[in-house]
Amino acid sequence: MIGTERHPRIYSQAREIMKTSKFNRRAFAGNILKTSAALTMPWNRLCRAVGSEFRLRFAEGSPIEVPPNFTGLGYEALSVATPGLLSPANQRYVNLIRGLGPQGVLRVGGIVADYTSYVPDAAPVNDRKNTVITRASLEQFAAFLGATGWTTIWSVNFAQGTIKQAIEEARAVAQTLGTRLLAVEIGNEVENYGNGSRFRPDPYTYEQYSGEFHEWRTAIAKAVPGVHFAGPDTAQSVDWVELMASEGKGDVQLLTTHYYRNGQARGSAEQLITPDLRLDAVIARMRTASQQSGIPWRMCEINSFSGGGLRGVSDTFLGSLWTLKTMMLLAQNGCSGVNMETGVNQLGFVSSYSPIQDDGKGINSAGVPYYGMLAFAAAFSGCHQVLPLEMNVLGEGVSACVFGSGGKPRSIVIVNMTPSEVKLSTESVGVDTASILWLTAPTLESRTGVSFGGGTVGADGHWKLEHKDRLRNGTVTVSKLSAAVLRVGEE
Repeated sequence: MIGTERHPRIYSQAREIMKTSKFNRRAFAGNILKTSAALTMPWNRLCRAVGSEFRLRFAEGSPIEVPPNFTGLGYEALSVATPGLLSPANQRYVNLIRGLGPQGVLRVGGIVADYTSYVPDAAPVNDRKNTVITRASLEQFAAFLGATGWTTIWSVNFAQGTIKQAIEEARAVAQTLGTRLLAVEIGNEVENYGNGSRFRPDPYTYEQYSGEFHEWRTAIAKAVPGVHFAGPDTAQSVDWVELMASEGKGDVQLLTTHYYRNGQARGSAEQLITPDLRLDAVIARMRTASQQSGIPWRMCEINSFSGGGLRGVSDTFLGSLWTLKTMMLLAQNGCSGVNMETGVNQLGFVSSYSPIQDDGKGINSAGVPYYGMLAFAAAFSGCHQVLPLEMNVLGEGVSACVFGSGGKPRSIVIVNMTPSEVKLSTESVGVDTASILWLTAPTLESRTGVSFGGGTVGADGHWKLEHKDRLRNGTVTVSKLSAAVLRVGEE
């Protein structure tokens, strides 16, 4: 369901076109952003290679189970040390989280975890190079998790801390959060510890890491019985995940890695418009490692461009569509969850890609990418499965996903990243009537005016449905550069 398996003929055509001097990838992306009606580039021919009208069809195979806590957000550790932020008193923030689903996972870690200490009775400090989390910080966070209904993955300082400190922190976290603690991570982007970070001598190999990890894990597990572990939490090194999975022995209950489309300085709108074969490869390898080991895998840190995102791209409607499409892709390929990175990053400012924004004065609001997550939440509500589709019947730039329950479709998500409207028939998947909620904006580069179901997220953090259309006779037309969520059985 990934890579060239999704669109074999289309991918082949795309590669040949991109080799020619007539196809300018940068010009293509720029024109897409302008949504010009005069587009005459190969993309149009590519989209229409299988016609502008598509028929959704089920593929052979069993439904893929999707955990109820699939949706997640990722935070640098300093967010927990910020008084009043992740707090039940911050009702606006509670509403924003709950708007994404009744269950989910907040991952606390990031690079700041490498500079964080737990000091029970100190004053909290939310400095990116010297964060201090206290007992009061944990109590505030526990109450916040209780108010949202979500759980957490918690990272201890493996980079600069000691085993003794990690034991004290893990014990305090487990005692305070209780069942809200999903797993403990030992380290963050650990394969980079020897790459000039000075955390470990260079080179730092998996064998060296594995020896340290198992020492820490054994000590923490002995001190905190019943605690679960996630790892290895790599930046890009899937081979480290594969090695950890092959070791088995029940030492980890969740395989984790990170993904960014590119670094901020090397990012572009085009990269969010076009498929990423590297992501396809990562997904394939993670899925295989999970299947062979029996350990679920989670993309526990992910977003558009590392370094805080690319302003004018990550924070636009394109970022919202990319977020929705990426979450769909991961769910379709057996990923057990995704944590979209949000909030203040390791550089000390609020990332442009953040689903939840912060004005620095205690006011939080929905960023543009939030609407992509909101659309996913609406589609996934009441479902626990992805029903397999024949992906090669769709044109390049058109993505679809069918969520279901008990093997029956409950919702359909369609993302149209092309400069032309597309018409899809849903009758072959047993859907002829449904309600339709549109995800739209004035242009692909819009940073305001984004809506879902005709409604926006208010100042109180609540989204309100304002308008929905009806699917009749099993055919839906999705406008260019937009998305739709079809809810079966809702009129």
